[in-house]
Amino acid sequence: MSSEKLESYKYNWPHFNPDEDTHWKKSDNSSHIRQLPEMKEELKLDSRWPGFFPSPICFVTTTNGEVVALEKVVGATIVNRFPYIIALSFCIEPLSKRHYPRNRFTEMIEKSGVVAIQYFEPGSYIDAAMTAINQVPDEEIEKRIAYSRLPIRKAMTNDSPVFKDAYMVYEARLAKTGKDFEGVPIFEQPYTDYGSHRIYYFEIEAIQLREDIAKGDSQISWQALPFWTPLNKLQDEIVQESQPLIDLKYQKGYSPNYFFPSGNTVSFEYDKIDNGMAVKFLPPLPEDQVEVDNDRARWPCFFPSSAGMITTWDSSGAPNLMPCGSTSILVRHPLCIGICVSYAEINVRYAPRGSLRALNKTKRFGCGVPFVNDSIIDAIRYAGNISIDKDKEKVQHAGLQVSAHEWSPVLPALPIHFFCEVVKVIRLGTHFLYLGEVKSIQVRDDVNLSNPMKWYPYPDVIRR
Repeated sequence: MSSEKLESYKYNWPHFNPDEDTHWKKSDNSSHIRQLPEMKEELKLDSRWPGFFPSPICFVTTTNGEVVALEKVVGATIVNRFPYIIALSFCIEPLSKRHYPRNRFTEMIEKSGVVAIQYFEPGSYIDAAMTAINQVPDEEIEKRIAYSRLPIRKAMTNDSPVFKDAYMVYEARLAKTGKDFEGVPIFEQPYTDYGSHRIYYFEIEAIQLREDIAKGDSQISWQALPFWTPLNKLQDEIVQESQPLIDLKYQKGYSPNYFFPSGNTVSFEYDKIDNGMAVKFLPPLPEDQVEVDNDRARWPCFFPSSAGMITTWDSSGAPNLMPCGSTSILVRHPLCIGICVSYAEINVRYAPRGSLRALNKTKRFGCGVPFVNDSIIDAIRYAGNISIDKDKEKVQHAGLQVSAHEWSPVLPALPIHFFCEVVKVIRLGTHFLYLGEVKSIQVRDDVNLSNPMKWYPYPDVIRR
């Protein structure tokens, strides 16, 4: 359950009634369908996402060497493990008052090549940062930090400002041209342009975590899935004709109620304490970052992410499901979802996925939105630990019903499903980033104004 501190940041979706919105058409399977893309004239009036995907919010600072700047980013996500890469997406086309070119900020990024990605506890710090962003326009972006009245200091590895009240900071630099473990060039450009947005790739150089959290006196608490209560039957009964399989090599755990640090996570192996922050520096070369051990190869620190239920049709015609913890909406027009899929042979945790074949062959995928529900969580745990190469009945053994659709399998138990066409594939080192343009969205009938999905875009910090 969420804390009282988070309640003021709760986001409900939908903000409209699908039965009364002409963009949504009633289907014959207890759902509503919306076709995309939207007309730009419509976006000028309302450019909110047409479908909900749970996305965290962070605060990003940068500098051009003379002045400093602050911006918020929705949906920042880890897209590659070795090297350790964060993707940040910024609007570069005028769509609406909500989505407009972040010219000053991106100019600063491209001049200095550095950022600091930061998180505050829910409360006055978030409010002050958001007020500064909302009140000070992009043309005067260098005034935002002063307007917030939040004290700052310099980052450890670059000149970006760091808020003294942030409990977690990722310091990063635009990714440099290099080669992956197969000798293939990567990051010939440190960004990808598509439609209305530019997606930047930043290599993490240092992580700062507040000392009390690093030492376990406090914990970051993250609700990784939205809340929702189905009013109709969740799905048809699943008849298991064979037993689920267990891969004994390695089992990844999963809980939407995530605490860091805890007995189920790695400890934060910091190098020093400075300014009340435990600081970990990452080696500059990916070959020096690689951890073959499955547990040590986890992300070295917490980073808020949600999960997309990525569906594809296998070459044999079997439905496939890949829970993907690095799923995010990266482009507003045309609406695009990015998913990250491992291709490098590092260990059991990071190895080529069966979904790669289907994605590369069909150039299509579905993205379902999971929610806090015991059956859904069990399905994530099973599907995330077994390959379709070993279990052709993977989705059924995960306990999920499948509805056939020519584009991708649909999981009726999930409230929202996006149908995506792969329009770009970016090689990042150990993972491919598949950029999928959303062609249509399907939403269950019992997702509506009176029964919305509920989402908290910020982590919390609790004292132990």
